[in-house]
Amino acid sequence: MKNHELIFVAFGSLGDIYPLLAVAKKMKNKHNVIFLANEYFRKHIEEAGVNYFPMGTVEEQLTALESKNSTGETNDGKINRFDNIIGKNFERVYNFLEDKVKRGTKMVVVSHGNLSPAVLGCERFNIPLVLTYYAPSQIPDNREDMILLLSFYGKNEWLLRNITLPLILFKSSLSFDIKPAYNKHREKYSLPPLQNSFARFFSKFSLKKNTAASSGLHVPLEIALLPRWFCEPIGQEFNRLKFAGFPFYENQSLESNLRADTFIAEQGKPIVFTPGTAVEDVEAFCKEMIPICRKLGSPGIFVSKHGAEAFAKLKKVDDVPLLYIEHADFAYLLPKSRCLIHHGGIGTMAQAIKAGIPQILRPRMYDQPANGVRVMMYGLGGSIAPSHYSADMVSNILNHIESNPKHRELLPYYSEQVNLEDGVENCSMHIEQYLNQEFYSHEETYGNSSLSPIQQAS
Repeated sequence: MKNHELIFVAFGSLGDIYPLLAVAKKMKNKHNVIFLANEYFRKHIEEAGVNYFPMGTVEEQLTALESKNSTGETNDGKINRFDNIIGKNFERVYNFLEDKVKRGTKMVVVSHGNLSPAVLGCERFNIPLVLTYYAPSQIPDNREDMILLLSFYGKNEWLLRNITLPLILFKSSLSFDIKPAYNKHREKYSLPPLQNSFARFFSKFSLKKNTAASSGLHVPLEIALLPRWFCEPIGQEFNRLKFAGFPFYENQSLESNLRADTFIAEQGKPIVFTPGTAVEDVEAFCKEMIPICRKLGSPGIFVSKHGAEAFAKLKKVDDVPLLYIEHADFAYLLPKSRCLIHHGGIGTMAQAIKAGIPQILRPRMYDQPANGVRVMMYGLGGSIAPSHYSADMVSNILNHIESNPKHRELLPYYSEQVNLEDGVENCSMHIEQYLNQEFYSHEETYGNSSLSPIQQAS
């Protein structure tokens, strides 16, 4: 079955790399798999035994870390992250795919998000693109998710559904932060620009013909790397999606596991804190760590790739034992822990559900606030806005969860649901089924056409 190439393109933080890397590792024995990611992640990919192709430099990845000067909470921060994590890689991935096409290579690309660096090359050469979504709020046009987020705090749902949300969507269509930069990349490859709603409306009456060459983006398969129950409520129009369940990447760390075991044996069940692998500005997150542990009478473990300096600055106290770990094996650590306090990333959240422990989110941006709403909705924990994040708030939430019989039922129930569903296996199966249909049910694929995609597009 190796007469084609399966190309994975992943970008963002380590939490964005792991889901597709887990699937690529699963499929590499039956397929010619190549994994494109920033040089920053080379070690992880090569340790997985997956063929690697560099996409971007370490310096670009570090420039786009979540910090005071580069944050997804501001327009400038979003543009900076787009430029460094995605924008600079459009040409690199385009050239990579173009070279494959010139060689007559049959291929399918698997990536995540509509702004993947692979989109332009796939659109230009009509290469099948399998899109994966990591969180409910990342599913395009999933308005029910936005309504859920807005209405959770007691506002009128009718008003939100019919007035507020349409205005938000209309405004976003007019002022999409990175649209000008994105359209420059599209223009470079003779692809039509993204338009706002006014431009799309008036283009219907234009006498000018759009002569831009484009064979269209071919997305034959969309996979939500989520359980269906976690995405509810979701409209029937999303029945096209395949729901695979949460994917977990096995990443054992014997050294950190040993350190954690020694600490837990001496101090007891810890509260685990993590601000996320791409967050450099961790001071605001960890300054409440000691007050929280003291109020709850628990030791604390701080897990942060970029948190060593912030942890060293903490004024340690004798009554709060603390341990710092740069990278932890959550599948091993969390079942031995009392609670997880984190940024709200979907992968971290899924690990806590799988472990069956309470979690408290401090969400800031992207999918994090919506993930927090679902954690509360399913009785799995709490969510606190950064401006209200305090030891009192955290202790009140955790004490309530631990003393409430309903929460004690829900935590193991959803843990069992997650453990029964193999997201990596299911995602691989869906891709496998598509590949069998694409390459073995018929031969009239683009790779066998009389004209190459480059000839067709020129």
